[in-house]
Amino acid sequence: MKSFSKVLLATSLLIVSPLFPVSAQPDTPDAVNLACIDGQCDRDIRSLQKMARYNNFEAMTLLSMIYATGDGLDADPKKALSYLERAAKHRSPMAVFLLSEWYREGFVVAQDPQQSDKLLSEAVKLNHPPAQYRKALQLLQQADTTDVASAITLLEQASEKRLVDAMFLLARLKQNGAFVAQDIEGAAQLFKNLVLSGHDQSRPYLRNTIEMLAAEPNKSALVANLQQSYDVEVIRIIDRDFNATSLLSNAVSQMNRTGLYSRGSMTKFPEISCDVTNTCLSFRPQPGEKSVRQALISQK
Repeated sequence: MKSFSKVLLATSLLIVSPLFPVSAQPDTPDAVNLACIDGQCDRDIRSLQKMARYNNFEAMTLLSMIYATGDGLDADPKKALSYLERAAKHRSPMAVFLLSEWYREGFVVAQDPQQSDKLLSEAVKLNHPPAQYRKALQLLQQADTTDVASAITLLEQASEKRLVDAMFLLARLKQNGAFVAQDIEGAAQLFKNLVLSGHDQSRPYLRNTIEMLAAEPNKSALVANLQQSYDVEVIRIIDRDFNATSLLSNAVSQMNRTGLYSRGSMTKFPEISCDVTNTCLSFRPQPGEKSVRQALISQK
């Protein structure tokens, strides 16, 4: 079984990502190799259990992953599914999307592509950016031109909410004129925002779009602006203690501090959504990964 800390780290980021900039994303090997051992996570897990009792569906979703992996608590697939289904029943976007992924990959539940697609559509209706991105990928694999138009719309919606993968894919499509009319300027702006957020993979693409725009007349001001962004050194500050356990503690603290949980109340305050001022992180399968679990534990 893969390290619980990696699953916990990825799932925690999905919850607290609206409050984290992209550059705060832990991407060092040490950041994902630490585990919740010797009771390090006990206090935070107890807090999650208390929050879950008071209808905090984000806490339920985290607990579902903890019970599913069986590290930090005894493995209990039934309890894992119970927590996730309960959160999904109450239309928690992240829970609905995660349950869709479980059905798609046959993780905890029996593999059921039809049920997965149904839940994915529901998560899309709930405006969950990772679900919008996942659905867009599905639609782009189909030949129907109406599906392509819907896919681009979903990518645009997820990009507006700062979902990194959606922004990068949309920029590449605009740069190459694939599925959409070629828009070098629009692509460059997306690559610029990604580079300034610390997305190193976008740097060569920004450089390329700058060169393409430099050849066009009346683009000198835009090119200068883009070049300035390209030349900016993005400094990433990663706390030496930024690991799975500290991130879990941070997630618990954020849920308390932002009103996602109210002690003594049986209600949950409206959840915080991603908007143009915040950033969402997503996790997608990489080459060689065969399950959603592997995708969730992978770090960008």
